[in-house]
Amino acid sequence: MTRKLPYSPGNIFAVPLRDHGYALGVAARADGKGIVLGYFFGPRLETPEFPPQGFLKPNSAIKVCRFGDLGLIRGKWPIIGRIESWNPALWGVPDFCRNEEIRVVYDDASLTMSREERLEPEECRLLPQDGLEGAGFVEIKLTRLLGA
Repeated sequence: MTRKLPYSPGNIFAVPLRDHGYALGVAARADGKGIVLGYFFGPRLETPEFPPQGFLKPNSAIKVCRFGDLGLIRGKWPIIGRIESWNPALWGVPDFCRNEEIRVVYDDASLTMSREERLEPEECRLLPQDGLEGAGFVEIKLTRLLGA
């Protein structure tokens, strides 16, 4: 039996930062088993508020990663809205970089790795870092990225 998740692709959620405030996130993909592809945005917000329409764009994300959904499941990361006219093609699954020289490509639907290939380190560093991040790690990383 498949459980009903409290989130779905296209949802906008607030991530509490470790010192104060919130960052915003968009669930771009979900495998239904606990892994989500998220796009994360600044600036730091004092309260979890819905952004102006069109404010969240994939190319303005400060972080893109695959993460575990515990923050969403437990309600610690509240859902605050949805991208109007959600189009998953605009919020694609990027290639990721592992060990500074391996491009990792994930399947668009299942978020499982479909292939790896060597890449020049300079090119690889331009890609988001590969890995599966826990909710707490995402909170820490966003807190550092958004400063005080």
